[in-house]
Amino acid sequence: IVCMNRAQLNEPLFISSLKYTASRTTRSDEDRDMGWDAWGPWSDCSRTCGGGASYSLRRCLNGESCEGKNIRYRTCSNSDCPVDSGDFRAQQCSAHNDIKYQGATYEWIPGPYDPLAPCALQCQAKDRSLTVELAPKVLDGTRCREDAFDMCINGVCQEVGCDRQLDSGAKEDNCGVCDGDGSTCQLVRGQALIYFSTFSLSAALNTILEVPVGSRFLRLSAKGPDFIVIEAVSLQGRREETSLMSTGSYVIGNTSLDFQRGTDRQTLRTSGPLHSDYIVKYGGPKDTVVQFLFYQPIRYQWRETDFFPCSVTCGGGYQLNSAECYDIRSNQTLPEHHCKSYPENTKPTPKLKECNMDPCKDGWEQGPWTQCSVSCGGGWQERSVMCVEEDSQGQFSQVEEWKCTHSPQPVTRQTCNTFSCPQWVAMEWSQCTVTCGRGLRYRVVLCIDHRGQHIGGCETSLKPHVKEDCLVPVACHKPRESLPVEAKFPWLKQAQELEEHHTATEEPTFVPGPWSPCSTTCGVGRQTREVKCQVLLSFTQTEVDLPEEECGKDKPLLERLCNQGPCNQLPGSSLDLQDHLVPFSDVEELFIWDYRGFTSCSVSCAGGKQTAIVRCVNQKTGEEVEDSLCDSSNRPLIMIRICNPEPCPPSWEVTAWTSCSASCGVGIQTRSVFCMRSLSIEQQDILSVPEEECREFKPAILQPCNQVDCPPAWETEPWQLCSQTCGGGVQLRKVYCKQLLSTGAYRRLGDGTCSGPKPAVSRSCSNSDCLPSWAGGEWGKCSVTCGLGIQRREQLCRQLTSDGQQMTLDKGVCSGLPSPPLVRTCRMIACPSKKHTLIAAHHIYIQTQKKKRFHLTIGGHAYLLPNTSLIIKCPVRRFPKMFIRWIKDGRPVASSKHLTITKSGSLKIPFVSADDVGVYRCVAGPAYEIFTLQLIGSENQSTGRRLPSTPRSTWEERKPTCYTHNIHLDGVSVSLLPPSGHNVSLQPRLREKLINITLDSCFTWCLMSFSTTDSLHNWSELVSALGGAAVHRPRIIRQQQKRTMSVQESVDVNIGDSALLTNTTQSLTIRCPAEGFPPPVISWSKDGAPLKTRPLDSGVVSLPSGSLRIKNVSPQNQGVYSCTATNAAGKSTVSTDLQVYMVPDHKQSVYWDYNNQTLKEVSRPTHIQGPGLGPQYKMLVGGRVLEVYTLRVNFSGRYQCQTFINSTRETLLAWIYEHSNDWTTCSASCGNRGTWLRRLDCVTPDGKIVPTTKCQHIQKPVTSAVPCNRQDCPPRWLVSDWSKCSTSCGSGWKQRQVSCQQLDARGAEKNLTAASCERMSRPADTEQCSANNCPSWVISPWGKCSGRCLGPTTTVQRRSVTCQHTNGSLYTDCDIRHRPVSLRNCSSDLCDVEWRSGSWRACTVVCGSGFQSRRVDCIHRGSGRTLADQHCAWLHRPSTWQHCNTISCGNECKDTTQYCGVVKRLKLCHLDTYKHRCCESCTRDAVAT
Repeated sequence: IVCMNRAQLNEPLFISSLKYTASRTTRSDEDRDMGWDAWGPWSDCSRTCGGGASYSLRRCLNGESCEGKNIRYRTCSNSDCPVDSGDFRAQQCSAHNDIKYQGATYEWIPGPYDPLAPCALQCQAKDRSLTVELAPKVLDGTRCREDAFDMCINGVCQEVGCDRQLDSGAKEDNCGVCDGDGSTCQLVRGQALIYFSTFSLSAALNTILEVPVGSRFLRLSAKGPDFIVIEAVSLQGRREETSLMSTGSYVIGNTSLDFQRGTDRQTLRTSGPLHSDYIVKYGGPKDTVVQFLFYQPIRYQWRETDFFPCSVTCGGGYQLNSAECYDIRSNQTLPEHHCKSYPENTKPTPKLKECNMDPCKDGWEQGPWTQCSVSCGGGWQERSVMCVEEDSQGQFSQVEEWKCTHSPQPVTRQTCNTFSCPQWVAMEWSQCTVTCGRGLRYRVVLCIDHRGQHIGGCETSLKPHVKEDCLVPVACHKPRESLPVEAKFPWLKQAQELEEHHTATEEPTFVPGPWSPCSTTCGVGRQTREVKCQVLLSFTQTEVDLPEEECGKDKPLLERLCNQGPCNQLPGSSLDLQDHLVPFSDVEELFIWDYRGFTSCSVSCAGGKQTAIVRCVNQKTGEEVEDSLCDSSNRPLIMIRICNPEPCPPSWEVTAWTSCSASCGVGIQTRSVFCMRSLSIEQQDILSVPEEECREFKPAILQPCNQVDCPPAWETEPWQLCSQTCGGGVQLRKVYCKQLLSTGAYRRLGDGTCSGPKPAVSRSCSNSDCLPSWAGGEWGKCSVTCGLGIQRREQLCRQLTSDGQQMTLDKGVCSGLPSPPLVRTCRMIACPSKKHTLIAAHHIYIQTQKKKRFHLTIGGHAYLLPNTSLIIKCPVRRFPKMFIRWIKDGRPVASSKHLTITKSGSLKIPFVSADDVGVYRCVAGPAYEIFTLQLIGSENQSTGRRLPSTPRSTWEERKPTCYTHNIHLDGVSVSLLPPSGHNVSLQPRLREKLINITLDSCFTWCLMSFSTTDSLHNWSELVSALGGAAVHRPRIIRQQQKRTMSVQESVDVNIGDSALLTNTTQSLTIRCPAEGFPPPVISWSKDGAPLKTRPLDSGVVSLPSGSLRIKNVSPQNQGVYSCTATNAAGKSTVSTDLQVYMVPDHKQSVYWDYNNQTLKEVSRPTHIQGPGLGPQYKMLVGGRVLEVYTLRVNFSGRYQCQTFINSTRETLLAWIYEHSNDWTTCSASCGNRGTWLRRLDCVTPDGKIVPTTKCQHIQKPVTSAVPCNRQDCPPRWLVSDWSKCSTSCGSGWKQRQVSCQQLDARGAEKNLTAASCERMSRPADTEQCSANNCPSWVISPWGKCSGRCLGPTTTVQRRSVTCQHTNGSLYTDCDIRHRPVSLRNCSSDLCDVEWRSGSWRACTVVCGSGFQSRRVDCIHRGSGRTLADQHCAWLHRPSTWQHCNTISCGNECKDTTQYCGVVKRLKLCHLDTYKHRCCESCTRDAVAT
């Protein structure tokens, strides 16, 4: 039990909010699009150029319950408008020129940009200050502002990237490239130190910088009163020189730039890009430093070329482009090594796109090219070209060539096989086959074509010999060998190794393996090998074994004989006997070699080969036996014959696939495909023919490869710019762990997924020494110990080295360089002096006569006549005048031609005008005062003018100033200017009103005039009242009254509440929130006497918010505190009663008793002794807190604590009577889910219950909910919600889950078996349901009778038939057998048409074969009107031309066509067709020649 209860804090429900947000953001686009119809077509663009907007709509099929928007936008017509078209917003403003505004017409131009309403049509009257909103919304596509691509759509400013797309986020980099990475330019920055000896305008010009064309963001700063000269040199060599002598905007070299000229510094800026080379020159009488910065474009850059011509002219082909290196200055193409010298340059990858997808139309039809006259070395081939026409049935027929003269005729003759013919190429000779005497040497001779490949086709008679005799000049001592050298083992093995090796191809092929070693070491043996049927998989470049039947019948040999040379001599035989041994085959020739037909032809065309089959046979039986039974030395020679010599039909030939462009993800392989015709395989004579001759489907030229997921790998972005240009900087880049999927998409993974070390994310850069520069040393101590002072530091010449170290150099090295600030202000603690640093005079000045100039003091309010000069003095004490600052209407004032700050800190305003009206503030360190200025009797004064405020000018900042002026209310005086000797004064009522209005203007920071009918001496008129904000009396905002009792160290109370505290409270804050206009000033009093508060007072502090803070609360602070809010409209006061009580010293002991029974001080739960079992208790905090356990036990009674006050032994005691039987009903009967609350009663010291009104003087204790009935609940059936009906219409079933559960004493739910709940009837888990909203066929009305004509008066009409639900959604479940028809015949006179033929025109020739044509039109029979040809397409169209004048012209040389002049002009007489038709013209042409 404690005397005070601490309020519990409510935890914010952030977790549930985050869960909800996550569930919203993880919904798929498919879920969001549910219930919507498909998007409709895009509307017409709102503009034809300059960037417009187009929209698309969709309708909600579920009424109004769809999620998302029913409209979407996109940009369109993004090409720039012509220069003379004008601004789009200006066009909209000018549309109102003829419309009167307030009775007058104006010429409207776009008004200034308003960030709060960028899409409103705000226009300004030309040459006037009038700005009006002529329309709430501009037209779609209007730019929000001139310097951005953002556009207004439906009155809302939408973000548009530099790629002219909505919400793309694309921005130009420093190089001017949209969405670029800054790799096409380089940052150039530095400084130039210029030395001058003598000054001369012509001789002292020094070239300090050359900026090339195309550079951007040029910044140049020069210190000193010298002058800058810019020489612009165009790419054509034209020079233009401009001297920058005054501040302004210049156009130099067709580039705009801004120039600012100050007293000691000149600044030049331009965003660029420069359209000319800039040569910056600088001139002046003394040394100076020029600093510069710009982004210089890389001169040699990559650019994408135009797409190459389409592979076909029609029918669908492809186009490729490439990239080339070019010089941005000359726009000339250069070799690639120029661009590769810049590591920032990345060559673009080629792009592939489809082209000429339209079907081919009529025109010239080209025949196949004839066979080339030669197979190599350059020949000719020809083809036929004819003019064809397509009729209405889609058939092509040959027509006269003049009908195709609208397009150039294709060539009929071209060169072919221009490559060089194959040639024999001989390799180096081998070593001699013997080491002594005569032997042989060999060399390899190959037939090599123009591509360096080994093929056939060389002239056999010209082949160089492959072996020749050789002599080794060493005497031999060995017996003569019986076998030729070619048959010896080493050379036989070499010959076998030179045999052709077979490899797997894309067609099933037998691939033999290597021969095994010979089965004998001497003499004749056998060799075997393995032969496999294999195919090459081009996609994976792997060889796969196939069954032998897939490779045909021409299987290579699996076994052959081998000769390892003669064996050793027989034992005991002589050399002569050995030489005359008779072979075994001569003794008995039972087995002989015999020819048994030929093998099948190696190819089916172009000259194949057949080899005679040699078998070992039994002479007696004629049967084939093993070849080993026959003498291999007598084996007949191989006999070959030619077969199938006719040329092969055209077929597609493909090159090998290129290597895959990627090892994983998805790569691309390409190959070349040619239509070829093989003439001779032996001679390798292959003819290239047009693709039209190959009838098979053309093989693909592209295919994907390695379409598998890549392993996770590190991906690095380009390095960012160096953090500094010298002295050792740092470059950063981003490194990701990504995985390229087989779909081409990237998956972002965690860093732990990628193998190998992570690439570096930073590296050092700019490892060069910086130029020397002035730097400041450590700041010294402040010149004062309180208030505002100054600090100084030493000037040092330093240089940042390449390793990042600062080196201090001799000061002479930095001579002439700009110096950093060496003096700065410092602010210490506030000085204890009560005197103000700034001396103000609170006067109201009213000018009654014209005078040239007035000198007034800060703190006043002046009403002056126009064109009067004013000097506002700002006198200060103990503050340097050079640091005085002036602020007008919340904005800093800088010295200019109109406003000047003098050396003494005064503000000089010559010839006061309406623009000078406002509030001026003089700031001297922490002190400041204001001066308000208003004009009298000026027509140019803007009525209702409100002074602008900045975000820093808040009411909290203004209150101190207003409060300062308010306390001088009694000291404000009114002075008439200029002062005169006459006793001129204002009437008291007018003087009082003037003072009130002037003081109110201090609070509101806006000036308000006043009106009066009283006349003043020598004062003709006073300005009429200005409209201002309504004035409201102050009101203190009071919360619900309550009595605060607390022993906490820090307590906050609201004004109007009573507070009961102890001397342990260290801080008490009494809040006094107030409202009103002007904002009221807060003042405090205690027990009726004004409370003087000081910021540094250790007792009572008045906070800037108006609250009152009392530190270290003691009985001396007890009393009634009153808060008073005051403004010009009145005041309001509210009080708080504060009572403070002393608490005992913590060293004194506390004693407890229960029902007059003393309790022992125990730290563990112990029962209270007495009749029966009493409640348990324990003591905490050294006996100062008594904790009593109240659950399931009677704890009613009187509890009392007592202690002694310090050493006086005076007893302090307190008691409370608790009731244990007054509890509310438990909210649940079991399962630890219930809580109950204790009832609170007001009782007397002896425990009697009395009315609650007798306890109003003490705070009612807070009761907390306590758990109750914490025992297991009986088992019960638990059911879930019903599922949806199994059918959307008709009769179906719905289900739910039924389980037996029990809620235990801990509040947890346990699942039990169904037997545990058998005492209760089990709820049903299925139930029948029905729905009558089945979909049905919905038909629309029949459409117009305007379909395709089926007869003279018959056409068709259509209607839509859809399966639709009653709520309008579409379905596909309707019975198709009962679907209504959607097409039917109808009668229409639109089909009453016919072809009407005109008369034949004259024949084109007078004799021979000519033609004549006529007009055939589609005519409506009823109206006789001519219709389009498609209306008669269902009728057979009569012929529009025919042959005529088939009478022979004989052998006369005459022209038989009227187009011979065209034939002669096109020089077609060498062709036989035209030579005969235009005999006369061609002959005359030949004679003339």
